Amino acid sequence: MTAVVLSPSPTLLALLLWIVCEVVVGTSQEERCVYLDHAHHLDTVGLSQDGDVIIGALINFYVLPPTLDLSFTKEPYLQSCSEFQESPVQWAQAVVFAVEEINRNPSLLPGVRLGYRIMDTCTRYPHSLRAVMSMISGGNATCETTRPAKLIIGDSASTQCIILSRVLSPLHVPMISYLATCVCLSNRREYPNFFRTIPSDMYQARTMAQMAKRFGWTWVGAVVADNDYGLQAVQAFREETKGTGICLAFVSTLLRERLAKDVDRAVKMVQSSSAHVIMVFAWYMDVEVFLTELVRRNVTDRQFLASEVWSTSSHLLSNPALYTITQGTLGVAVRSAPIPGFEKHLQELHPSRYPRDTILRVLWERTFGCSPVHNKTSQSGLPPCSGKESLEGVQNGVTDVSNLRATYNVYLAVYAAAYALHSLLACTAPNSSDLTMTPGCSSPDIITTQQLLEHLKLLNFTTQLGEKFYFQDGEIPAVYDLVNWQRGPGGTLQYVLIGRLEGSNLIIKESAISWPGNSNKVPVSVCTAECPQGTRKAIKKGLPVCCFDCLPCAEGEFSNVTGYQKSL
Repeated sequence: MTAVVLSPSPTLLALLLWIVCEVVVGTSQEERCVYLDHAHHLDTVGLSQDGDVIIGALINFYVLPPTLDLSFTKEPYLQSCSEFQESPVQWAQAVVFAVEEINRNPSLLPGVRLGYRIMDTCTRYPHSLRAVMSMISGGNATCETTRPAKLIIGDSASTQCIILSRVLSPLHVPMISYLATCVCLSNRREYPNFFRTIPSDMYQARTMAQMAKRFGWTWVGAVVADNDYGLQAVQAFREETKGTGICLAFVSTLLRERLAKDVDRAVKMVQSSSAHVIMVFAWYMDVEVFLTELVRRNVTDRQFLASEVWSTSSHLLSNPALYTITQGTLGVAVRSAPIPGFEKHLQELHPSRYPRDTILRVLWERTFGCSPVHNKTSQSGLPPCSGKESLEGVQNGVTDVSNLRATYNVYLAVYAAAYALHSLLACTAPNSSDLTMTPGCSSPDIITTQQLLEHLKLLNFTTQLGEKFYFQDGEIPAVYDLVNWQRGPGGTLQYVLIGRLEGSNLIIKESAISWPGNSNKVPVSVCTAECPQGTRKAIKKGLPVCCFDCLPCAEGEFSNVTGYQKSL
């Protein structure tokens, strides 16, 4: 077959050239800028700083996605989210603080300036996927592009991390999560580019199973998020309790898009079940709705086992409506560690210092009731701020540094990235013993994400607290605090440390525990009490082994030990 080449007419060429000029050249910067999708308004929800190497970070500043438009009358696109959270602002500032601290350090990455780009994920994978693609490509528009991010810190949720890891793995882009705990993410074959600074849920489930065994709770209910975080936690608990005589009475799931309906179903299950110990793996704002409904229905005599996401939530602890139901809660908490100088950094935050930080503007509006933006771009409708507003003396989820848990995980993730880059760039410190070496690093422009990924695997450094830090197949050693919610001064609730988990070693100070109702007695949660002497267990058909009848021993047989049967 002979190819025929058609010569375009001069008129057609002129038309095409005119269209290109209209689209690209235009008369203004706005017309010259071409956006790759219709959700470019999401690019402004976050903060950024340029540098020689960019670290991307995914933070869920907002948690409630808008209702989907299913009319199909227009092209669908991602809309802005609602329900602003304060705590994640502190996580984002941990990135900012760590980067600024590293850039001032002459011994770590000398001559290389780190930058960051932090974007909102709305705790939903379409938003996080769009954000991460923007980071690694340098932007979603043809104007104001930035350096592509070499590494991603995040996401906070396991489901998003599963999706992002599978998308980024073929590109060899490493990601370090500070809060994703799903056991499934430990699979290095499936997620070879995934690392985390928080232990796997396997250890949480093991801890809760050990607590249930220790206190004789054989009948446990579960209310969990309807995602990989919650469902995998239930699976891990089942694996840990196999053969121990501990059973799950029920499993109820919560999905934010249908939260009212799911909460209603979960509360009904709690009401109707004889299980008085309830394990809860869900986001703290969803837990609040669930607990509030239990209080409304006067169900306040349950013992809750809290996962790390809500076990130390200041938001829940400060809610007076929940005092009657949450007192006595036992929780597994991410270890706490101090960050020297971080409190001062937070107190000195001001929109004038970080003009590109749109999240800080929102925080200012919520905290001080005024707008820090004094020009026509301010759409809050609030009066302008005086400029003298300060976070010093303000007590909220951003400024509270008494227990830095997820925040410290974010801080560690930035340092892990920096030390991996330091190794990759063959950096030498000013105090190097080799006098022939000039302090500095090789050019960061030539490094690849695959090289950075390999150096993360071999990472080994000492933190500012004097602790050794390293990844073992992408994981860190399991260390948890065990907390108990107790009445404090003035009747308010506070959590108290009552134990610790290190590896498989569980340490609990039982005398320090305050049980629900301010009781000193351990709650009972069994489907059927152990059979007395002279009777035997008869398993009920269709029910777990924890539920049984106690029948008199047959003639010629006896039981001289509670719960057992012997034959003559």
